Formats: sequence, C-alpha cells, structure tokens
Amino acid sequence: MVGLSACAASLAFAGGLTVEINPKKTFQTIDHFAAADAWSGNFVGKYFPEEQRGQIAKWLFSQKFGADGNPEGIGLSMWRFNIGGGTLEQDGADIEPYQRRAESFLTKDGSGYDWSKCAGQMYFMKKAKEYGCDKFLIFSNTPPVQWTKNGKGYCDKDNYGSNLKPDRYGKFADYMADVAKHFESLGYDIKYISPINEPQVPWDSPRQEGSMWRNSEMAKLARELDKSIEKAGLKNTKILLGESASLQAPVDGAKSWWGKNNKCPREEQPFGQLKQFFDKSSPNYIGDLKYLEKLWAAHTYHSGKRFAEMPKIRKDLIAEVSKYGLGFLQTEWCLLPQYGPKNCDGFAEGRFSDNNTDIDAALCMGRLINADFTIAQSQGWGYWKAMEVKGDFALTGVYPKDGRLENGGVVRDNKLLWALGNWSFFVRPGYKRVEMSGADDLSKVCSSAFVSPDGRKLVAVFVNSSFDAVPVSFSGELAKKPFDAFKTDSASNLAKTASGASGSFTMTPRSIATLAWDL
Repeated sequence: MVGLSACAASLAFAGGLTVEINPKKTFQTIDHFAAADAWSGNFVGKYFPEEQRGQIAKWLFSQKFGADGNPEGIGLSMWRFNIGGGTLEQDGADIEPYQRRAESFLTKDGSGYDWSKCAGQMYFMKKAKEYGCDKFLIFSNTPPVQWTKNGKGYCDKDNYGSNLKPDRYGKFADYMADVAKHFESLGYDIKYISPINEPQVPWDSPRQEGSMWRNSEMAKLARELDKSIEKAGLKNTKILLGESASLQAPVDGAKSWWGKNNKCPREEQPFGQLKQFFDKSSPNYIGDLKYLEKLWAAHTYHSGKRFAEMPKIRKDLIAEVSKYGLGFLQTEWCLLPQYGPKNCDGFAEGRFSDNNTDIDAALCMGRLINADFTIAQSQGWGYWKAMEVKGDFALTGVYPKDGRLENGGVVRDNKLLWALGNWSFFVRPGYKRVEMSGADDLSKVCSSAFVSPDGRKLVAVFVNSSFDAVPVSFSGELAKKPFDAFKTDSASNLAKTASGASGSFTMTPRSIATLAWDL
C-alpha cells in the first residue's frame, strides 16, 4: 500500500485550486446513504410490470459496474420503509395527490395485523436486500387513522399538537415495534424506528399524511417506544428521533407560525429540541432511554438557499448537537418548489425543469451533501422520494398508463439519481471522511474525501457549480497513482471518464466528479 501521510496529497492547477488530502486525519464514519419508498413505492411495486419495477430497483441498489464501465445503479446502503397511516384503505379519504395515501399493517377495524398488506413496499424491501442493501429504517408520518383524534391521517386546523389519542401512545409504540419484529423475522435488519416526522410543519390539510407534535408528546412517545422495543426483544433496533424540518429547528427557539399563536406554550413548541430532550433539568429529558440512538436526525430543507448562510447554520447545529454528546444524521431532502434562481444561489438564470430533477437541482443537492458532511459532520445522508409520478422532486420517475397507477406504466431515471450516486456508489458504509482543504468554495468548487476502513481506497467528490471548466493536476504521491473518474453533468450520468489515468483531469462546467484511487 502506498501511504499518503508524508506528503498528504496535493492537487493543483495554475491560477486555481491547490487541494490537499490527508487520509491519516479522519473525522466521522459514514453509516449509509438512503432514500424512501414514499410516496409511490407501494403502487409501483404492486402494479408495475417486473421489467419496470425491477429497473428502478437496479438503479437504486445495484453496486455493480455495467459492461460500459459505468455503475448500473447508485448502491444505496439504507432503505426507508414508510409505515403508513391507513388512509389508502379509508372510506372517504381525501388526501391528494392520490399516491400520498398509504396502507398500514393494521386490519381496517384495528383489531389485529394483516401482513399481506403493503405488498408493493415489500417488493422494494426484498429487492434492496437482494442487491446488498442490508440496513433498513421504518418511519411514521402519522399514527394509524384508527387511533387519531379526528380519524384522519392529518391534523385539524389549529390543532397545535399530536393527532394521536392520549390513550393510544402505548398501542402506537407497540405497533411500530411489532412491525419491526415482523420484518426481523423475515430476515431484515431494522436499524432504526423513526416515530415522528417534521413536527414543526402544519400538517393540517389533506396534502399528505402527517402530524404535528408538542415536545412533551414526543418525549412521551419516545418513552413508550423504548418500553415496546424492550418488550419485543429487538436487541439491534434503536429509536431515531428528530426528523426536524430544517437544520435550524433543533437549535433555535419557537419560530414561524408556531411563534405567532397563543394556543401552544412556548416550551411545548417543537423548536430548540436538543435542550428540551437532552438537558437533564428538562421535564422532557429522554437522554437515558436504553434504545434511543445518540444521534439527532434533521432535514436539510430551508438550510441552503444562500451560500453565505450555509456554513453558520451547520456550525450552530453541530455545536449544539455535540454539547449533548450526540452525533448528527441528515435524513431527508428533495428540491422544493420554491427553489430556483430568483431566491437561491447557484441556479442558472432562466432555468426551467418540468420536474425539478435537472443538473441545477443536482448541483444544489451536491452542495448540500458537501456542506452537511464537511461542516455539520453528518454520519450519513438521506434523499426523500426514491420514485414519484412524473419524477417530481424524486430520484426516478414513474409514468402511469392512462394516469392510473393501478394500470402500471413506465419508469425513467432522473439526473438527481446519478448525482447522488457520485457519493453513494463509492462511499460505502464504514468509510471515514478525511481532511481535505483548498476546494471549499460553495459558489465555485467544493469537495470532500473519504477513506475505506482498511485504508486501501480513497474517494474524493468535487462539485463544480461554476460555468467554467476546471483543470485539476496532482502532485506528490497521487501524481503517479492511477485513478478512475466518474462524471455527472447535463450530458452524462455517473459516466466513467477516466480509467487508470494519472496526473490530471478536467472538470466540465456545472458538474459533479468522483475520483477513486487504490492506495
């Protein structure tokens, strides 16, 4: 093995960057890259022909190279399974779009379980494992409708708290643990149960399943779930708490619409939660729970519109997280409709995308991934929707025949899929982020590097947001070491652009490049 500690690894180009990589100085260990089966996964897995649904599975999970030398897929290493609230089966259900209604494993009368349900989701879970994705997370957006206050999968207006009936916390916790136990009996490693999603968001309209939560309600559910996991004998499953709607929410006090009402006391509003849950003087302290993972999960939405604000948001988060002895995990992001050149940095003027999955979206995601790893020190990274009708804001697109998912249809890959693969295919579980300096300008070129557990593989990912080609040359020991390069830009999808090359390469404008060395 060629060591890089003495000279580090220096990359340089005239008038441009000088980047150094020191694989001996390591930071956080990367656990996984993930995506979720919501919202369309159950329909695609159940109704689409094998040729189409199987293609999505290959795109998402394959860790192999094709005959052309390009990756067949992006090698996701965790799969998020939506434990739905049962709105799909509900008489008079009104959630639109239709595909955002979800099954649950409860029988319709709530008296027992029907494990034959969610068959489409089970298809993708099975395919994930077959491709080598062996970590799974189950998550809930709403309690089952049989146990909600209003009998719906979303809250009433002016609810300002959980939609779960006060006497159903234990039942809901048991349900989630029972689902995890069932999956475990089928051979799946359920690493996490995530019981609450984005409690800060006003889930009070029929746009998707969701529930708001007060701080005391979240603490109560976490305590019940801790007991349920113990009772179910789930020795390898942890509670993953947070799923905050932004990186700011767990740090800051009450904000936005919560702060404008008098119906929920300030200390109950789901902001500044790290102090609420991990300060031992808080009535909502849960830091001593046996099965609570020492990680805080948060979403990188609303945390990267402007280059100037991105570093501070992440520094504030990791400082607060570290204060309580926790780590950070970014678990969800997709491009929201309001992202674009008018109110966000880094987008091309005049940009248009019919489903928000173009190279501009990919570069936006790339900058967020880079910042979440290098500044916020995230221990993994999760995308939101793995598939969606027309591909809206998703890794892949599904196009139903005659507009009905039950009729099957065809599927397409999106640019976002391959852009995520620049990290997920190469940075495998157990890799550690290593010291890298000199390419940390979010507006131009930013980068991160990772080393394998045995120290024999080095991966560096560059995001070039500029409109200029960037030649990169190497000095030191890396100048003689051959590398493979893979590029995603407007014309290429994780395409192999160099094999066994050494000395230099050129980044095309508006592109993401992964370089991989055997050391």
